[in-house]
Amino acid sequence: MQNFQNHPLAGARDLDGAMNRLWNFYRKYFVGLYIISVISALCSNLISSTIDTNALMQATGDPEMLLSMMKDIALPYSLLMLVSFVFTIILHAWVLEKPLDENYGIGGVLTDSARVFIPFLLAAIVMGFGGIMLTGIGLVMLVLPGLFAMFYFITVFIFALPVALAETRNTATIISRSFSLAHKNLWPNMGWLAVVLLIMLIASMVVAGIVMLPFTGTFIKSIANPEEATAMLEMARNPVYIIMSSLAGGLVTPVFPILAFIMFFRNSEKKTEEVIHQADEERVKVEDLYPKMPDKE
Repeated sequence: MQNFQNHPLAGARDLDGAMNRLWNFYRKYFVGLYIISVISALCSNLISSTIDTNALMQATGDPEMLLSMMKDIALPYSLLMLVSFVFTIILHAWVLEKPLDENYGIGGVLTDSARVFIPFLLAAIVMGFGGIMLTGIGLVMLVLPGLFAMFYFITVFIFALPVALAETRNTATIISRSFSLAHKNLWPNMGWLAVVLLIMLIASMVVAGIVMLPFTGTFIKSIANPEEATAMLEMARNPVYIIMSSLAGGLVTPVFPILAFIMFFRNSEKKTEEVIHQADEERVKVEDLYPKMPDKE
């Protein structure tokens, strides 16, 4: 494992420091982050445009038709998940390695992504299954426990890919290490994540509203009016809308990987600091080399 102490995302001690590092990193490496994010969004939007969501909604009252349509869209949805998964790994790998090597390019990012693909996929399946089960149980009991369980697993899961890229490709270790890092500062970790996710949500809504403006008139109108909502589904197939939404979505997508490594480095550094502190205490001092003089009476 490389030494990442000099990484620009390492060293955050509080939320202000984390936000400063996030913003500085975003600005400095914006071009690379944006290109990867736009390509990812463009691929995802092109695949999504092949799915007839309107027909799927109309078939909700007919179980047989719904089952038939689910079979038809199984392949596009699987491809959509695969594309999102692959580009998530690529973006995380780029965030980790690019600041340490200016020559880090497409060959390096694809190699690093391929190495962690299978271990991270297995870890994501196991953690996702556990998260869905726990969230489902919480929602059956009460709504709030279910929402808390869901947010808790998001907090744990945010560490999985940084661990896979920076520390180990062992699936079991990825899972256990993710839980360990999340629990080192659980409440601050959840707080940081909540703040950034809220900012991302607001930014995404603003960006989506701007993109939809030429097509629907107003974003609020498209939500409030069911007829406008149906037209919005058709709008998603418009090539102009696909390009515009991809360009706009690329502005928000890089934030999550950056935050993931800020939190990863912050919770990993504590262990390093403890080891250094312990080593300082156990270090042999000069006075230890000489016999102690008897106390004078």
